[in-house]
Amino acid sequence: MAEQPANTSMPEQIVHPQAKRNGLVITVLGGSLLVATFLCNAIFQEFPLALLITGTGFSLVTLAVGIGKLIEPPASLIMNPKAIVYQHRKGQWQLTWDNIQRIGIPTIQRGIDRIEVPVIGFRLHSYDALLQNIDKRMAVHVLLEQRQLLVVALRAEKPDLEDFTPYFDVPSKYKTDSETIYDGVLASFALRMQHMRELLGYDLFISDNALDRPAEEFVNYLRELQATRSDYLVDESSAE
Repeated sequence: MAEQPANTSMPEQIVHPQAKRNGLVITVLGGSLLVATFLCNAIFQEFPLALLITGTGFSLVTLAVGIGKLIEPPASLIMNPKAIVYQHRKGQWQLTWDNIQRIGIPTIQRGIDRIEVPVIGFRLHSYDALLQNIDKRMAVHVLLEQRQLLVVALRAEKPDLEDFTPYFDVPSKYKTDSETIYDGVLASFALRMQHMRELLGYDLFISDNALDRPAEEFVNYLRELQATRSDYLVDESSAE
């Protein structure tokens, strides 16, 4: 759950993701299954090869998932009165509260209904502030991680579109509203945000696996923090 350190003029809200809490259990389970599989193979001379391969494969996958959870940062999100910082083993990004236009849960069309996507979304006022505060390695990770989200959104929101190629093209340059030009990974990242806004109404997303509570509760929590953060901001001019 989020916790607020004491004795600080800039209180931080720290989020420990639920997904990480099961990392040790999953790692131990995967390791135990792997050992059990090898022991059975050593003890029983006619141990089926298919069972050995299946057991080993399942154990290794389970072990990898568990280790992946363990090496994630202990805190996925850190919020203070000025900004939100999202942390991942690949890097981090930062959003100032002033740059957040809207926070919510995106939905997609499914038949006659609209269903929620298991992420929370941020719609930004300006791309520049984010592009200047994201590690390039992290930008690459987000592009790859949200590729499936883009495919799901395209199939749901543009069912008659036969060619998705324009949504996966790699731009040579990208010009933001401020006339700033980006290239390389940041150009691709900016274009992806533009496409996501077109399809889902938001620019940047966090998986619900990174949260410490249900997505709807977390969205309300962030909205409350955004609305009350000014109570904690220090008037530096007055302090002088």
